[in-house]
Amino acid sequence: MELRVLRYFLEVAHTGTLTAAAAKLNVTQPALSRQLKLLETELGVTLLNRDHKPVTLTPEGIYLAKQAEGLIAIADKTVTNLQSKDAIAGVITIGAAETKMFNHAIRAISAMQQAYPNVTFTVISGSTTDLLDRLNQGELDFLFALDFTQKASYDYLDFPDEDVRGVFINKHHPLADESAITADQLKEYPLAISRQSSFNDSLVEELGLNASDLNIRLKYNLIGNAGMYPMIDNHIMLVGIEGVINIPELLFKPFSPQNVSVGSMIWTHTQFLSPLHEEFIHFLEDELEN
Repeated sequence: MELRVLRYFLEVAHTGTLTAAAAKLNVTQPALSRQLKLLETELGVTLLNRDHKPVTLTPEGIYLAKQAEGLIAIADKTVTNLQSKDAIAGVITIGAAETKMFNHAIRAISAMQQAYPNVTFTVISGSTTDLLDRLNQGELDFLFALDFTQKASYDYLDFPDEDVRGVFINKHHPLADESAITADQLKEYPLAISRQSSFNDSLVEELGLNASDLNIRLKYNLIGNAGMYPMIDNHIMLVGIEGVINIPELLFKPFSPQNVSVGSMIWTHTQFLSPLHEEFIHFLEDELEN
């Protein structure tokens, strides 16, 4: 498969018509149609339902479109970094869990950009489970992860801080006057909880709970949207990390006994780490030492 043809295919997928795609790509419609048919022949599958107006994707076409977007993004970033005229310039992409500890990475980013104005960063938030796949596929350069247990397979820098875990509750919640929340109290109320298994496994283990003890009503990927739940339901407990959301109507209550998370910036083992990425690691090391 050629990247050029994958770009053709994605343009048709986005516009829904060969005519519009051909005009945007500055090629003739017959030439575009021929390239797409050759792609289908090469792959041995049908990618487009051409009888539909607008054109729709087959299940195989949907899969290819998702994969092609990632491949093209990697190719474009690689070209940008290679063609940068300055010695240290280009794009660094970081995946990050939601945590106050990421402020160390932000300080390192700021310091690096003051030294190298032509460096730009993309930060993608999400769960470690989702982002680790993207790191392994080359879509991310670095991943900031909480409670990461696979360090032997990666290079990494540990962060010095700890995040305190607990629950966000409505200020009218029955336990609003409690200073901390115990395991027994956690079992009494409906929960909104991260869908990240490592987060939940350690929570259950450290608080001496069984998963079956918990009344889980909602699982979230990012806590921002989930933060609205306890605002409208006075009994919901939103399990999370202190400081990741700041909503006046909600109170944060730590767990008792205390339950904490640690963070690490990880990246894949490679002998070919670019000067751009090596320089970011140096700035991050300096920030973590201060």
